[in-house]
Amino acid sequence: MKLPLLSAALLLGVPLAPAQVLRKPTLEETAAIRWAETNRDKVIATAAGTPIIYSDIRRQLEPMLNQLRTPEMSEQDFFLKLQTAHKEMVDGARDRQLIVAEFKSERSRLPDSFIDADIEDTIRRDFAGDRNRFVASLRTRGLTPLSYRKFIEERIIVDYMIGQVRRAAAEVGPGRAQEFYATNPSLFTRAEQVHFRQITITQGAAEDAAAADRRAADWAAAAAHPEKIAATLARHKVAVPAGTPVEAFADLAKWVSTDDFAARGGDAGWLNVTSLNERIVAAIRSLPDQGVTAPLKFETPGAKTVWFILRREGWRAPGAAPLSEPEVLAEVESRLRAVATKDAVEVWLKELRSKHHWEIGEMERGN
Repeated sequence: MKLPLLSAALLLGVPLAPAQVLRKPTLEETAAIRWAETNRDKVIATAAGTPIIYSDIRRQLEPMLNQLRTPEMSEQDFFLKLQTAHKEMVDGARDRQLIVAEFKSERSRLPDSFIDADIEDTIRRDFAGDRNRFVASLRTRGLTPLSYRKFIEERIIVDYMIGQVRRAAAEVGPGRAQEFYATNPSLFTRAEQVHFRQITITQGAAEDAAAADRRAADWAAAAAHPEKIAATLARHKVAVPAGTPVEAFADLAKWVSTDDFAARGGDAGWLNVTSLNERIVAAIRSLPDQGVTAPLKFETPGAKTVWFILRREGWRAPGAAPLSEPEVLAEVESRLRAVATKDAVEVWLKELRSKHHWEIGEMERGN
C-alpha cells in the first residue's frame, strides 16, 4: 500500500504540521522522510528501563489506516486522527511496560509453562497444530518466535495484573448501589413497556385458510382455558410424551408455537410499546394481566398466513425504573462495577507512572 506524504510522514516518525499537507514537500522534508526510513527502529520512549521502538508502534498502526480514514475526511482531519491514534499506542505501550515492571518487582517472573500453554493453544486453534505455518505467519507480521513469546508473556502479565485490580474494585454493596442510582436517574428511565407471551400458528402446506382459522381459534381457546389443553392436543393429534405436563400457556407454546420463542414458553420478555405492531399493542392493552387475546391474523403477500395468540404478563408506565426490581438492581450494579473498575485501573496506572521511571522521546513530544 502506497501511503500519501501525510501518512508516510507520521508512520515514519517525522513531525509534520497539518498545514503542510496542502503543499508539495520541500527537499528538506523529503530528505527527512528518507532518513527516517533508514532509521526505523529509533527509540521513541522508555518505560522502566525498557525501550519502546518506533517500528513496533508503526506495525500496530498500519492495519488501522483504512479504519481511521473515511471517504469524506480531509487530509488535515486524517492527520489529527492518526496522530491521536499514534499517541494512544505509545502511551499504551508505556503503561504495559510499567505493569510488567510492577509484576516483576512483586513476583520475579512468569512461569514458562504459562507462556508455552498459550502459544500451543494458538498453534492448535489457528494453525491446525502446524508449527511451521505458525512461524511463517509470524514472519509475515515482522515477528520472530522470540519476540512473539515476549509479546505473549507481557499480555498474560498485563491481563493478570489488571484483572487483580478490577476484582478488588468489583465489590458493590447496597449503599453504593443506592447512591449510584440516586445520582444517575437518567440512566434508569424507560419507555412504556409490555411483557407478554405468544403462540404463533402458521398455516400448513396442505391446510386451507378456513381450517387454519379454526385451528388457531382452538389453540386460543385452550390457551385462555387451560382445562381444555389436553383435549385440544388430542383432537389435533399433537403427540406429547407421557408424563409431560402441558397445563398452562407456557407449556402449550412449547408444543404448538412455530416461532423462536417457543422453547422458552413463548416468553417475549419486556419490550418497548413503540417497537411493536399497533394491532398487537391495542390487543394487549385491552387485556388484564394474564388475559389471552383471540387469534390475531396477519396476511403478507408472498408469505404464509400467521396467527398470534398473546398472553399479557405485565405493563409498565414510562418513567423511572424502581431499584426494587431485580433487573434494575442488576443493571445498577453492572454499571457501577464498570465505572468502579475503570476508575480503579486508571488510579493504579497513575500510581505506576509516578513509581517507575518513564520518558517520552523528543520526536514524540514534538508531535
